[in-house]
Amino acid sequence: MRSPRFILFALAISLGLTAPQMAWAKKGGGGGGKGSKGSKGGGSAATPPAAELAKLKAIRLGDPKAGVFTWGMNPDDVFAKAKTGIEARYQERIDAARADPGKQQRIRDERDKEVKAVKASFTKFEGQKTGWDVSIIGTEFMQNNGEAVLQVKEDVWTRYFFFFEDGLYKMFLAFNKDVIGDKSFRDFGKEMAAKYGTPREVYKDEKQKGGMKRTLDHFEWAPNGNDVLKLVDRSEFYGVYCLILVNNSVNENVMSKRKVTNPESVHSDALVDAVVNGKESAQDSNEDIIDRVTGHEVKKPGEETRHGNIVVPSPSSGGSQPQPEKKSKPAEKNSGGGMEL
Repeated sequence: MRSPRFILFALAISLGLTAPQMAWAKKGGGGGGKGSKGSKGGGSAATPPAAELAKLKAIRLGDPKAGVFTWGMNPDDVFAKAKTGIEARYQERIDAARADPGKQQRIRDERDKEVKAVKASFTKFEGQKTGWDVSIIGTEFMQNNGEAVLQVKEDVWTRYFFFFEDGLYKMFLAFNKDVIGDKSFRDFGKEMAAKYGTPREVYKDEKQKGGMKRTLDHFEWAPNGNDVLKLVDRSEFYGVYCLILVNNSVNENVMSKRKVTNPESVHSDALVDAVVNGKESAQDSNEDIIDRVTGHEVKKPGEETRHGNIVVPSPSSGGSQPQPEKKSKPAEKNSGGGMEL
């Protein structure tokens, strides 16, 4: 029979092993990663359902059965799938105009123009000056870091595909103004919560005369595997709100390489600060926007011609990248924006 002293010793060892695990669980370590740490006005974040994330990645909006864009796809594959989605949508209009060959041809011309615009939008950020630097995605990339972008305009939003070393790792979805209407950022966040679960609120501190002003910067959700989602407010200068869906493991590599590529100009990413490190970021990603915008014409997502009532979201009119200061045809130069297909 074991002595009471031995039993107490064994019990102490057991408690010593389990106590840290219990404390970790209370902090939310098992509920979606470090991003579940709360902040002022926030709390723990829900994990978006995989089915809803698949809709964001769908080639035809909201219809994953038609195919999805997957992380790691190269630019040619992403373009090919975007082209397939555009052609499928236009084919419905072409079939509906069988009785009018002239109208059919006009629809085909419109389709070809949209596809060409998507192809021309592809840009590798290799140090050249482009209109992207003063656009809504100006803080989403760094030059000479193996990064690139491709733009597709759709009924609900303008979608920007971001690549790192030729692999898709991020989608930046800028909602059109007619979708947002007059909703405040907080109200729009509540609508997104209905789809993706209750997000965590992340605030930022801005220097004001007489002190600091604390404002809501973005909403974020707990990771679902490698998928991390957040909703950011870009209404002050662009009048829109944006969803950002990113492959978190690749995003970490992107940020690490940026520190090596240009350590003095690395864009701090609130997504990495809040979700990966479990800390609230106080940096405003648009703090230098006035310097970047002054003297330039900035195109804003959502200002294109509005579409009719949306029944089943699907891609619409195409678009190309904002024009750089030197007028050129992006599609003719692979180094500046053309895509080899």
